[in-house]
Amino acid sequence: MSAPNRRQLLLASLGIAGTTALAACGGEKQNGSQGSSGGDAPKAEGPVDKVKVGYIEDGNGCMLVAIAKEQGLWAKHGLEAETVAFTNGPLQIQALGTGDLDFGYIGFGALWLPMSGQAKVVSINSRGLADRILGQPGLASIEDLRGKPVGVPEGTSGDILLGLALKKAGMTTSDVERLAMDPPTTISAFASKQIQGAAIWYPHVATIKNQVPDLVEIVKSADFNELAFLAAQVAAPNITERPEVLKKFQAVCKEAFTWAAANREETTKLLATFLGAPEDAIASEQEFVEVYSADDVTKGSEDGSFEAFLKGLNEVFVEQGKIDKVTPVSEYWLADEYKKA
Repeated sequence: MSAPNRRQLLLASLGIAGTTALAACGGEKQNGSQGSSGGDAPKAEGPVDKVKVGYIEDGNGCMLVAIAKEQGLWAKHGLEAETVAFTNGPLQIQALGTGDLDFGYIGFGALWLPMSGQAKVVSINSRGLADRILGQPGLASIEDLRGKPVGVPEGTSGDILLGLALKKAGMTTSDVERLAMDPPTTISAFASKQIQGAAIWYPHVATIKNQVPDLVEIVKSADFNELAFLAAQVAAPNITERPEVLKKFQAVCKEAFTWAAANREETTKLLATFLGAPEDAIASEQEFVEVYSADDVTKGSEDGSFEAFLKGLNEVFVEQGKIDKVTPVSEYWLADEYKKA
C-alpha cells in the first residue's frame, strides 16, 4: 500500500470518511497529475513550454497550482503545466534533481535543501505561524516536558520548532522522549494521553483541541518572530539555463500569490474545492499564514528582511546538523530574476 498523501492525512485527522472526501474532489487525481485547463485569462502569444510542477496537498502546498488552474495563468504566461501531487518537499527536490520535475513546492522544514545547493528558490510564497508545541493539561512550559514522551512528525516545521524551543530552554532532544510519528498518529496519541507533548501545526492543532480542549499551547511559531517559517517554490539548480521558462513560471507565481494576498476568503474556498477538503479545516490553517504579494517579495528582497530571515534559518539548520555552513542567500534565492519576471 502506498504512503498516505497530505490530503489523506488532513482528512484522517479530521475524522472525514475517505469516500466522501474523494467524491468531493471533482475528478482530481490523488498523488497523480492534472492538466492546466481552467480560467478565462487570455493565452500568451509565442511558443508554449511544457512544465511539470509539484505540489503538496494542503492549503499552502497547493495554493499556486490551484489558483493558476482556476484562473488560467499557465496559458496566460505561455506554459502548459502538468501538476503532480507529492507527500513532502524533499521528494520534490529529489525529482528536480533527476529531471522528473521542473518546479516544486517546499515548506520551512525543507529549506535547508536549497541552502545546501540542491535547488534554487524561485518564489517566496508565504510565512506561516501555524506550528505549536502542545502540552497536556497542567503542563506549563517546555521544561515540564523533560523526560516525557513528545510526538513529532519527522523533518517538519514542528520538528524544527521543537529543536528551537528546547535550545531556548537550555535543553536538547535527549532531555525528552522524542517520538517520530505522522500527524494522525500524533493526534490520536495526544488525545489518548499516550504522549505528553506534541510538536504539530494547524489545522491538526484545532483537531486536537476538539478532543483535549484544556490542552496547553506551550510554544508558538511567533515566539521565534526573528525567524520566518517560509514556504517557497523551487527549481533544479540549473534552472537559470532556461531563462524564458523561469521567467514565465515566476510570472505565474507573482500573479497567483498577489491575487491570494488580496483575496484571502476566496482563496480559502478555492483551496478547499481543489483539495476536496472541508473549508473550515483550510480556514484554520490559513488563519496563521501571511501570503506575500509580488510587491511584498520585491520589497522584502530589497530591504534585506528576506535575507535576514533566510540567514537566520540557515544558522538554525547548521545548529541542528542539517547542513555544514551558512550559504550566501544570493546563491540559492533568484531574487533578481523574480523582480524582472
